[in-house]
Amino acid sequence: MAQEKQIAWDLYHSYENFKEKSLTNRRFKHSDIVPLIEQLKNKRNFKVDKVGKSVEGRDIYLISIGSGEIKVFLWSQMHGDEPTATAALFDMFNFFSDDSAFPEFKKFLLSNLSIYIIPMVNPDGAEEFQRRNIVEIDLNRDVLRQQTPEAKILKEVFDSLKADFGFNLHDQGRDYSAGNSINPASISFLAPAPDYDKTLTPPRENAMKLIGNLVSVLNEFIPGHIAKYSDDYEPRAFGDNFTKWGTATVLLESGGWRGDREKQFLKKINYITILSALNSIASGSYANTNLNVYESIPQNEKFMMDLILRNLKIKRDNIEYVIDIGINYDEVNLKDAKDFYLKAKIEDVGDLSVFAGYEEFDFSEYTVEPGKTKPEPYLSLEELEKINPSQLYNEGYTNLILDDESFQGEYSHLPFNIIFNGKKVSEVNVKPEESPNFIIRKNDEVLYAVVNGFLIDIKKVDSWDGNSIVYGK
Repeated sequence: MAQEKQIAWDLYHSYENFKEKSLTNRRFKHSDIVPLIEQLKNKRNFKVDKVGKSVEGRDIYLISIGSGEIKVFLWSQMHGDEPTATAALFDMFNFFSDDSAFPEFKKFLLSNLSIYIIPMVNPDGAEEFQRRNIVEIDLNRDVLRQQTPEAKILKEVFDSLKADFGFNLHDQGRDYSAGNSINPASISFLAPAPDYDKTLTPPRENAMKLIGNLVSVLNEFIPGHIAKYSDDYEPRAFGDNFTKWGTATVLLESGGWRGDREKQFLKKINYITILSALNSIASGSYANTNLNVYESIPQNEKFMMDLILRNLKIKRDNIEYVIDIGINYDEVNLKDAKDFYLKAKIEDVGDLSVFAGYEEFDFSEYTVEPGKTKPEPYLSLEELEKINPSQLYNEGYTNLILDDESFQGEYSHLPFNIIFNGKKVSEVNVKPEESPNFIIRKNDEVLYAVVNGFLIDIKKVDSWDGNSIVYGK
């Protein structure tokens, strides 16, 4: 294990040499990876095959490398909006393409393993940055009916390989925590069950031992941020069935990491995890791992929120209450799904002491009130751009009315919301499911505003880098 940890650290420190520079955000598409795959055709040791097409006719590729007896099958992005591991696989392709770095390590892996990879199972979903494929079927619930071409391809490749090990690579929500803790579940594992009884078959036992080995390695980098996915049997899912059909299958889910919404750090962790897994399989070291390591991994729980504002005072009928406000951001895709904006909602209000935020602020001795809509309409965007936001907040406003039908868009980068056509925005309650637009005072002085869930220090409003919402368009 000491040697495996040292190799993992070496991979960590040399990562920038292999990082695929063209995949620096999560919303890359099939057209972004095809040129990278085409380049692999000219690389020594790589074999590239087209194994079928998606519903909309995009090619699905199988990339193979290595000549060893042990077969390892990895597939990623069954869900189109879960791309972290896909990007990490291209980092790994760069690693294996470099003849000068880690020569003995790569020779060891490739002489013991035959590695097969489908980097993007759901290219149509990736095009729209949505979970399901283009006919709205969840590919990971289509292993039995085999209605979609993407699911058929995955099953056909699996049947042709009869791999010893499989890696089902996904992303999970940012709201997952590593047990009942303040830590996001940045990486979650599962050795899927082969039946409702959760039978411990030899393939599942091997997957558990391998995961235990990986946890020991990853604790070097992300201690306290590793969790275990629920092992309830899902008969329609690929991982559960692959386990039942004899492959030691590992589910790997990339969650959240503070300050890493685009998951660039977690991409690096995926890269280290996958190469460490290959090392453990090639050496057989996983077999020495006690199953208790797997059993001791904390369960995925949902105790994370994007932002928590704590200990605010709110007044109702002259009675003061102390509340925490939990806020989450939904990503709203723009037309070509290459970009998005954030739309916030209040997740919960009250005692949120059991939850943790990716960001938290203590507002003891501060009061909160709903932001108001200024009743007088503005006639142009140019007028709005001349407004002093601090003065606006001091008057209790977070929303302005715009009477200019030429304005286009669903959101704005101005630090207040824009309202069209008499659209009503709640100014009555601070309650779950509502838009978080507040004024925050201390000793009657307005010091902060919250616009679409973004906390604004009014003395630093010029550094605002969030987005507001356009209502009624």
